Amino acid sequence: MTVGLVSGSLHDRGYFYHIMVAGSFLQSFSLFMLSLSKPDQYYQIFLSQGLGMGIASGLIYIPSVAVISHHFRRRRTLVLTFVATGSPLGAIVHPIMLNNLLNGPIGFANGVRASAGLLSAFLLTACLCMRTRLDAPATPVNYIVAARKCIRDVPFVLMIAGGFLFQIGFFYPLFFFQLDSIKHGISIKFSFYSLVILNASNCVGRVTSGFIAAFTGVPNLIIISTMLCGVLILGMIGLSSLTSVVVLGVLYGYSSGLNTALAAPLMAISTPDLSELGARMGICLFLLGFGSLIGTPISGALLTSNYTWWIPSLFSGIASLAGAAMFVIMRVVFLRRQHVDTLLLDNGAVS
Repeated sequence: MTVGLVSGSLHDRGYFYHIMVAGSFLQSFSLFMLSLSKPDQYYQIFLSQGLGMGIASGLIYIPSVAVISHHFRRRRTLVLTFVATGSPLGAIVHPIMLNNLLNGPIGFANGVRASAGLLSAFLLTACLCMRTRLDAPATPVNYIVAARKCIRDVPFVLMIAGGFLFQIGFFYPLFFFQLDSIKHGISIKFSFYSLVILNASNCVGRVTSGFIAAFTGVPNLIIISTMLCGVLILGMIGLSSLTSVVVLGVLYGYSSGLNTALAAPLMAISTPDLSELGARMGICLFLLGFGSLIGTPISGALLTSNYTWWIPSLFSGIASLAGAAMFVIMRVVFLRRQHVDTLLLDNGAVS
């Protein structure tokens, strides 16, 4: 997420292809290097997966999302939600593939190389197919100027605050859902597929979010999905049976899919000047990344070695609902500003 500050700025300056090629190569290279990692050599995994793939993901993400705004205007939200379905599809395919490869005769090294080969083929296809349509601005976007505009933009600040709080709780089910089900007596095999169920439902949520947002509006659907996620995280306190695992997995996967797919459209509609979209996305994701960074370790510390599940669930649920409250305030301020702008335009037309 931190690299998004760099990739967003470079995208706005017209270096789209340079970022995509460099990020794709680093992503592929890092995953192949991960296959060479030796047992008890943690630094090798940290360098290849932690640093290498982290930097590569930061380079690729913002340009691949921001370029959609070059080609679509009226149906931009719908297209962005379709683009967002790639992540949960990968989260369905890769765990199943790696689980069978790593635990089979192929082993760790060749299993990771097979995953790296599949990923490299998709990245190559993306680099060959994606094209920019708009020319880079004659005057490059200044990050300091863009940051000052963001600080003065109250709805944008509230959006960042809401996203930060929500990210603190958002990843708790993704990291602890499988362990929670195992500790409550669910078989290890089914617990593995509980994440597959969650990601499959997440994919459905992302696909349908664009159609629903066309009727509700992006801010309204963001508020609804954030509230649902917070309530369902609190509902994990009652997880105790196979039925509860399936129900919570399906409902949380769908709600989180709605929310994640609409993150980019929300940033787009909150950006008056699309030439600054890359910069604003970089700033936003940089700050939201800290919420993702601290949320899961805090939940793990609250869980303790005694596996007191209700404490991290309560913490994560309240954090997510606090984020929803910030989104509600953001919507009120955003609509009020739109109303004022409309009145000013009407007065100008009359004059």
